Amino acid sequence: MKTIFQNKKIFVGLIMSALLLPACNDWTDPESLTLRTPSFEEQNPELYEAYLKDLCNYKAGDHNVMFVSFNNPLTYPVNRSEHLTVLPDSIDFVNLNNPDQLCEAIQNEMVEIRKKGTRTVYTIDYASFEKDWTAIVKNSDGSLTEEDALQYLGERTDEMLALCDRYNYDGVIVDYTGRSMVSLPEKELAEYNARQKNFFDRIGAWIDSHKGKMLAFYGNAQYLFPEHMGILSKCNYIILKTLSSTGEGDLSVKAYMAVQAGEDAAAALGSSENLVPTDRFVACVETPRPEDKEQAFGYWDTETGGSKMLATYGAAKWVASPSADFERKGLFVQNAHNDYFGNNPVYRNIRESIQIMNPNN
Repeated sequence: MKTIFQNKKIFVGLIMSALLLPACNDWTDPESLTLRTPSFEEQNPELYEAYLKDLCNYKAGDHNVMFVSFNNPLTYPVNRSEHLTVLPDSIDFVNLNNPDQLCEAIQNEMVEIRKKGTRTVYTIDYASFEKDWTAIVKNSDGSLTEEDALQYLGERTDEMLALCDRYNYDGVIVDYTGRSMVSLPEKELAEYNARQKNFFDRIGAWIDSHKGKMLAFYGNAQYLFPEHMGILSKCNYIILKTLSSTGEGDLSVKAYMAVQAGEDAAAALGSSENLVPTDRFVACVETPRPEDKEQAFGYWDTETGGSKMLATYGAAKWVASPSADFERKGLFVQNAHNDYFGNNPVYRNIRESIQIMNPNN
């Protein structure tokens, strides 16, 4: 049976032959009212179906996954770069940066990319809830209580979770940075514990009632109370907070910090099992920003010769490398839309990262 990449080569050949047909010179040119170029699916539906089957089998099998975040428009996509369907087919999860008030076009494209085994998710950012509550308290008359805080934070959490059903998302990424509990006064520690429980109890109840949906934790495991770490066992992936990392070594340090946090929590609860699953770590980087001339974003420390390394490239190599104490399962590339511009082919860095992580597929 042909592999996904064998079929992909045939499929690319079909694309190239189609380009010889009469068509617009540029994607943005006005479309002819009398001539429509047949899609590749229409030209050879059997080959396209075989390609989709191999693609979905690849994603359902054991491989290193690719998450990307995407700055989806809230209105109808105007530019080609705003379409989900232009993203590389080998991407596993697309995280929409604007998860609410989705336009019909984006919802339709979510359905289209699902046929390729690409699932659409969104992020619930707990820190944004806390920030908004702090602003409310600052502008209040001083009568608000901690019970009010728990109610507000809980309602915000429930509202974000409801988006999954409203738009038929395939899952959720929970962004919880947290803070160090060392030296926190007793009252603040109790409030921190109660708010954390309030948040993760709701997340846990949601995933229990949404079997088949993907759940990922994006945060610092060491800032979770041991009694709340059970949520991590319900997560398909644990995404490390490595967006600002500048080298491969820091990715490993963050992974080991999560491993150690699980061991410490287990000891505190009298358990022999690490409370942080060590078989599902995902690194996080971003693509270079078009306006960043200093290469401050999307790059790692200088290599020999003075040039900087692309963070996507370095992190993909890290994912593909073996480790004895934990498993590296993939990469989360923030702001994938930036990788569209200035590359030939488009999304070149993301495509190369996927190939580096999965060289034998």
